[in-house]
Amino acid sequence: MPCMKDWARLGSYLRESRDRLRDTQATLGARIGADRNTIRRIEQGKARRVTDTITKFAREVGWTAGSIEDVLAGGEPTSVAGQAGEGSGTEATRQDLLDRLPERVLQELTDGEVIDTDVLDLREDGSTAVLTLVVERGGTTASRDQVREDLKAWGQAQRKIRRILLEQQQEDQ
Repeated sequence: MPCMKDWARLGSYLRESRDRLRDTQATLGARIGADRNTIRRIEQGKARRVTDTITKFAREVGWTAGSIEDVLAGGEPTSVAGQAGEGSGTEATRQDLLDRLPERVLQELTDGEVIDTDVLDLREDGSTAVLTLVVERGGTTASRDQVREDLKAWGQAQRKIRRILLEQQQEDQ
């Protein structure tokens, strides 16, 4: 006897999880690369197979791998955060990361748009690292030429920093 999949139930559970995050269909859809109508159809139970979009949706609302199949078979989804935490794993993880960021970084992110990032290892074993952000500040978006110039200058700075780190590592040996 074939297993009946309850697509309406899956859609309802995904909608409830999205609502708990206080996300709109459009906002969640934008994050996972889907339009609002696709999210709406999933939530209405109109899907008939597990797609990449459904998988991304479930991951975005904090479900573990396997939760989609569990819900389709009549079970419950499992949150990444587990039963102890409130909200989804995604929301809890985001908040944890924000709480750990220095105020200076938060202010820079608030004042501009990130156009590049890099992580530089300060030690050969990778035990100490520096995260760098390139932020475009100001009220207007930079032109392509300006962004290109900024990234070129950033690339030169990266090479200089890497040379300094390499020289220090060689001196330490």
